[in-house]
Amino acid sequence: MLTTTEIGETQQEGSSWSRVALLVPVFALILAALYFPIGQALAAQWWDDANYSHGFLVPLFSAFLVWRQRARLRVLAPRGSALGLPVLLGGLGLLVLGDLGSENFLMRSSLIVIVAGLVLFHLGTRVFRIVLFPLSFLFFMVPLPGVVFYAVTFPLQRLAAEQAAWVLDLLGVPVLLDGNVIHLSQISLGVTEACSGIRSLISLLAAAVAGAYLLLPSGWAMAVMVASAIPITILANVGRVVTTGSSGSGSESSTPLASSTSSPGWRCTSSPSRASSESIG
Repeated sequence: MLTTTEIGETQQEGSSWSRVALLVPVFALILAALYFPIGQALAAQWWDDANYSHGFLVPLFSAFLVWRQRARLRVLAPRGSALGLPVLLGGLGLLVLGDLGSENFLMRSSLIVIVAGLVLFHLGTRVFRIVLFPLSFLFFMVPLPGVVFYAVTFPLQRLAAEQAAWVLDLLGVPVLLDGNVIHLSQISLGVTEACSGIRSLISLLAAAVAGAYLLLPSGWAMAVMVASAIPITILANVGRVVTTGSSGSGSESSTPLASSTSSPGWRCTSSPSRASSESIG
């Protein structure tokens, strides 16, 4: 039988969650009004930019992770923490800085920081620890700043071209590498931005992090699985360039046929030009 104290604590926890349930729609409406233009532009980029087409799935997966923890959350009494206030103010600061500097990454990321601050301030550290990973995973839905994106893209382009040229030479195919362009006997293959591997890398990293969190028990195993996404992406991209180069080098046609592969989050297209060149990307 429950004692009077235990019954009182249970009733107090129930009333605390009831207050939280009343606050959730209020804050949801405020954030929706504040972030509507930002969210609209973000969804449009998910739709138009194949690099981030996985963004539609990220918030759904985070919501699923929180739902999986519902039993643990139900037994915890919401006990707000003052630590949430500086986090909340930091998120608002990011929003203001992003708006002043027209930096989409800061404005979009600020929503995640603000939600984290609200969770800490109203629900406390114990609840925050449980939802920390779902909140952190939301960053995969935010497109990288252009400076970071291209700083990663250009080395990947160069690496794909160099490794593909090395493999083609190993296979006995006459090849000349000029920057990101692979010159063969009958065609030239240009490894463009779209086929740098950045698209598949972003999607694979998100999938690897999600799979590691759900399936693997230890931190080391999770780290290995996530890190493996990088060499897998590079090898797959090099293999595609080599396949295109091998088939193109044996073609007697001066204008090789276009080939393309596409899927959510990673799409590359190779198309011929009038000068018997082929663009990988």
